[in-house]
Amino acid sequence: MKGDDLEITTCDAAHRPEQENNHGRSQCLEKPGDPTTWPRWRKWSIVICVALMYMLANFGTIIIVPAVPTILSHFHVSGNIYQPLIVSIWELGEGVGSFVVGPLSEQYGRNIVYHGGNLLFILCSIAAALSQNISMLVAFRFMTGMAVTSLTLAPSIIGDLFVQEERGTAMAVAIALPLIGPCVAPIVGGFINSTLGWRWTIWIMVIAVGSISLLSLAIFKETYRFKIQQQSRKSTEKSQDRSDGNHKHTSSRNHSSAPRDTILKSIVRPMRLLFSSPVVLVMSLYTALTYGISYLILTTLAEVMQRTYGFGDGPVGITFLGRAIGNIIGLCVYGLVSDRYVRRRRAVEGESKPEHRLPLMVFGTTMLPVGLLLYGWSANKHVHWIVPLIGTGIIGFSMLLTKLPTENYLVDAFDEQGVSASALSANATLCALFGAFFPLAGPSLNHSLGLGWGNSLLAFLSLVFLPLFTVLWLYGEGFRKSGWGYLWRSNTTPNCVEI
Repeated sequence: MKGDDLEITTCDAAHRPEQENNHGRSQCLEKPGDPTTWPRWRKWSIVICVALMYMLANFGTIIIVPAVPTILSHFHVSGNIYQPLIVSIWELGEGVGSFVVGPLSEQYGRNIVYHGGNLLFILCSIAAALSQNISMLVAFRFMTGMAVTSLTLAPSIIGDLFVQEERGTAMAVAIALPLIGPCVAPIVGGFINSTLGWRWTIWIMVIAVGSISLLSLAIFKETYRFKIQQQSRKSTEKSQDRSDGNHKHTSSRNHSSAPRDTILKSIVRPMRLLFSSPVVLVMSLYTALTYGISYLILTTLAEVMQRTYGFGDGPVGITFLGRAIGNIIGLCVYGLVSDRYVRRRRAVEGESKPEHRLPLMVFGTTMLPVGLLLYGWSANKHVHWIVPLIGTGIIGFSMLLTKLPTENYLVDAFDEQGVSASALSANATLCALFGAFFPLAGPSLNHSLGLGWGNSLLAFLSLVFLPLFTVLWLYGEGFRKSGWGYLWRSNTTPNCVEI
């Protein structure tokens, strides 16, 4: 392989094939170097910690929304720029941070990146809560978004802990449940802002994240198998060195190679993986589009419901539950169907493929324009308020059946190579960027085209992807394998990331 390609080195060839060919073997013998064989209680305790941190990250993005007018008044600034910026700057920070979280976790392990990100999150949140001007608040909101690691690490850790046929349910719990956070956050944020003041919408996040971080210190352990194997090799080498009296020689050998090249290649890996396959590129772009649309609806819904239906500041928070209900239904559908379908196709075809995650995504892609048209035109024509809320529920349902299959697909496809976190970093970066910029364009879109045609434009844009996903479902395996040829050094060399 050429020098500028991803670093792929040999590893224990017997590690993954046995896992892939023996569904449920995680219930048999526990192997310390293979997280898929750990006891269920340990795996699910880690999943719960990561899911809670993911939910708090999503919660923290939106909890401040009801307090924005109070913040602007407190700092005596205009809302034309800062009103959307206070919210969207967090998403922009997530986009920047996600780009490096995945590669760093493949370089140094999930454990240190996860705990380091949590500590940085807490420190930046404290600084934001103590802000003395609007610029300081915006800057530390950006840095807090950068410190969010769960966006990338949650699906990667699921891939570390579970075999392919078990990942769908775990992925639904670890990723779908946290997506309910933004729907509940405005209700909680409005109550906290009215009773305790806007700074407490941030302090409550510091307390919650600090508590989960302490719990994680007791529960979380390294899940990245290549890092575990590296630590095991180093421990064995040190034991041999002590017995042979060659400690100095080995230490110089271990530190002789400069890590700079490896780190630099790790940082650019997400974009290389994003453009390595048309399947990955199309899925990531569509996931980012649905994420941006979802945040556009989320940040403009209160204004629409107040202006069109006369909702007050208190009751308007209830309107966010429409998307939450859609998320829950999508969670149930994906959790009940995805793994069962993968196991069924495995029984028929003799193997599990990442493309087996795509049927639900095709269904979700079909539902998104339905939700957008129902929401936009019912609000435009002043139909009863329950109808546009049903539309937001369908949008939330569609988003779940887009995000979960995409992240499951990336984990299934890249886990064997050990670079799933980098693939997820590219996807998370695109989602965060779309989530940051779409809300900025939302008011102009609704003002220029109106709710009906503005949402129709988004619906027609999403429909472009429907025939693409249908083709990828039927023929995606060929695109995937031909697109990732550069990842393989040879047909006989096991492919693992060089740590």
